[in-house]
Amino acid sequence: MDKIHIESLDVLKSKSDLIKQRDQVFDDMNKVIDILQKSPCFPSLLWAWVFDVIREIYENYQGPQEFNDEMVPEGVTLKQIFDKFWDDCDSLGLNMDHGGEVIDETIRDWMRENDFLVALEDDSWLDEAVEPSV
Repeated sequence: MDKIHIESLDVLKSKSDLIKQRDQVFDDMNKVIDILQKSPCFPSLLWAWVFDVIREIYENYQGPQEFNDEMVPEGVTLKQIFDKFWDDCDSLGLNMDHGGEVIDETIRDWMRENDFLVALEDDSWLDEAVEPSV
């Protein structure tokens, strides 16, 4: 006896959504590659990766926040950080062989050395987080 296979409308919609999403990602990735290929930076993929790390740190360390013991100082712009990175990039020795943790640590250290990421004076929350509650 032949089996009848009926898929629910939700499953069909879900598959359709996944196909649309896949196709959109394909188009977006082609646009990204086109932009990277036009960039005068080499290797452009490394530049994109490192700038993504810089931007993520910049966006997530604006002002004092709970559980952050450092922050981007008020008034520092992402463009200022990029301009300094442009000047210093060769001295950092980054390459595609480095993993994400090495790149992240190198960028954080570089941002600290250039006062783009500074320690908060009030990090008393650290003591509270470490002390066991009684």
